[in-house]
Amino acid sequence: MKSKKLRENRRNRVHSPDYRVVKIRTEGKVGAQKTLTVGFFILFQLAILITLYLGIVSSFLWYIFATYVIGFFCCLHVLSSNRNGQSKTIWILVLLLFSSFGFIFYFFSLEKVFFGRAQRRYRKIFERTDRYTPQYILNNEIAPETENIAEYLYGVGKFATQRANMQYYSSGFMLFDDICERLKTAEKFVFIEFFIISDGILMNRISDILCEKALNGVDVRIIRDGMGSHGTLPRKLRSKLIKAGIKLYSFNPVLPLFSFALNLRDHRKIVVVDGKTAYTGGCNIADEYVNEKRMHGYWKDTGLKIEGAAVDGLTLSFLRQWEFVTGKTEDYSAFLNLYEKMESGSIAIPYADGKDYNRNICKGVYTEIMAGARRKLYIMTPYFIPDEVTADMLAQKALSGVDVRLILPGIPDKPYVYKVSVDNAERLLPFGVKVYKMKYSFVHSKLILSENCVSVGSANFDLRSFYNQFENGVFTDDFEILEQVSDDFEKTFLKCEQINEKNCLRRKFSHRLLTGFLRLFAPLM
Repeated sequence: MKSKKLRENRRNRVHSPDYRVVKIRTEGKVGAQKTLTVGFFILFQLAILITLYLGIVSSFLWYIFATYVIGFFCCLHVLSSNRNGQSKTIWILVLLLFSSFGFIFYFFSLEKVFFGRAQRRYRKIFERTDRYTPQYILNNEIAPETENIAEYLYGVGKFATQRANMQYYSSGFMLFDDICERLKTAEKFVFIEFFIISDGILMNRISDILCEKALNGVDVRIIRDGMGSHGTLPRKLRSKLIKAGIKLYSFNPVLPLFSFALNLRDHRKIVVVDGKTAYTGGCNIADEYVNEKRMHGYWKDTGLKIEGAAVDGLTLSFLRQWEFVTGKTEDYSAFLNLYEKMESGSIAIPYADGKDYNRNICKGVYTEIMAGARRKLYIMTPYFIPDEVTADMLAQKALSGVDVRLILPGIPDKPYVYKVSVDNAERLLPFGVKVYKMKYSFVHSKLILSENCVSVGSANFDLRSFYNQFENGVFTDDFEILEQVSDDFEKTFLKCEQINEKNCLRRKFSHRLLTGFLRLFAPLM
């Protein structure tokens, strides 16, 4: 009786948007020392470059003229490139303001230079595993309003429509409760891929289950991002996982080398169990995502469970990333087509995005959903940093009578990014876009919903997710999921403060001046 009461109290605690905000350290002393060491070596390398530059300038007067010529051609290359508009603006400014050495940084920022070898590796992986991608078959159950998105996803990445049973979770606590229960029943393999995997109550709970499963012969594999998870797992816990037989790898580890590749992160959130059940959403494995710790008020997040043929889409994405980080090839067929066959079920399309593809897929999905909206368009995101074209589309939709609503956090996790996000949202107020802030809470959900369809996944509504990070999501037009997500939006609106022309921050000149400067760094936010 006593344990039941404790469980009820814990559930009430993690679901209640408490008004108190508690700042928590998520990185230990060892992690901080690693960060300082890496930072020192990177600054040391920059100092060497600056010293060499000064030596060249003082020795060769003609160098200045040569750099102007090189900078001019670099500007032409920027303007003719496929970079987004804001990124082009920043590089033009860098090349003009720092004409004598800006071209050096621009050269090292080119993907062919800092990521060319990795792209060739991805190309070989995709060519070798192309036979595992399902064929596109136009399903009569796809609504005409969303048929073009299905065709787009297959055309851009061979992401096919698949049958699935799905369950939506309106909080990280509910999502990880279900994940833990499913992990306990794992028999063959468990695949886990997250941006952040951090020590704490949640990770201890998951690691205990995984270690027991691994010791009993279950193939447990974990991918964590090298920067998002930098210094978040103590050596003792890592040793515990490895000794149990769990394979733990980092994507793009943080090394003491100056490289623009540090900007490319694995932001995906994937859990696959036995090829029969999969999960995705906005949550990472850390205590704040289940509100065991209050870092920025109540943490609002969401997730999705999938069962059926659509599980293979997430499995394939994980295996390709696994092959990239480990360098080991294997037969994928042992991990595919293990799902329970179903005659009925919803239609879902798992998709992925990143430098392993040639297109900005998440941005494309979001754009298609916005373009197809006729009555309503709801967006929930922690960061709102769209490019000019996307912002214009939202404004046009609102002006054409679509009910466009945007939910942002009420408490920021990164103040500088938050200022730009709020400023971008407030710029849309005159066009009829409704902007909300969830009171006493940090919103980390990544949702975009129209009356026809919804996407749930890891991609924020910002330039980093659209252009730099490895992301994933699930697109569906299933009526029940649409109802569940729409209901979550309606309940969240009631917990929000609506921003209008009277209480918006853009009324202050100092705010417009500061955000105008910060917007220059928007592609890095």
